[in-house]
Amino acid sequence: MTAIAHVKEYLAHIPEGKAFPSNALRRFTTTENVRQILGRLVKTGELRRVARGIFVKPKYVSKIGEILPSASEIAEILAKSTGETITIQGAEAARQLQLTTQVPMRLIFYTSGNTRTLKIINLTVKLKHVSPSRLVAPGTIPGLVISALYYLGRENVTIMTVEMIKQRISSEEFNATINLIERMPTWMSDIFYRYQQEKINE
Repeated sequence: MTAIAHVKEYLAHIPEGKAFPSNALRRFTTTENVRQILGRLVKTGELRRVARGIFVKPKYVSKIGEILPSASEIAEILAKSTGETITIQGAEAARQLQLTTQVPMRLIFYTSGNTRTLKIINLTVKLKHVSPSRLVAPGTIPGLVISALYYLGRENVTIMTVEMIKQRISSEEFNATINLIERMPTWMSDIFYRYQQEKINE
């Protein structure tokens, strides 16, 4: 079977609208040949390049148009492709948890890799290097909570903040967050400890 036939067979099993990294095709041929094959498939409209090294099979819905994966989905694929850890930045995490109404002016992700700027579809996205201690449980609700609290900062996080979070996530997710206390900075773990003590004394 030729390299292009292998690639087409691989793509046949990928759902429309699903992103994948170009290095997933290296098992079939050389990197240079992968680049050429993907270039041809983009030109014919069979694929769309949504970020450097990330492609998607186009998906169209009547009356809506083209459906593309979100920047978060693409960042997740990128993380798997490069081996780095990538997670949503604190401002967006806080917004998703309804701890702030501010909408970040720019989409930012934290990464264990190098700080850099990517063009994802029509968005300019910044990947910002942070220490491993800031990348707790990436891709999970507990990780989202910790990222949001880092963003809000010690002076703005209270026991009431923890109560608000508890009301907005499931009990399983909240308990999973509590289980990460040892990986939180001291000030954050203290807030959760005080919250638990208050509940015990109620």
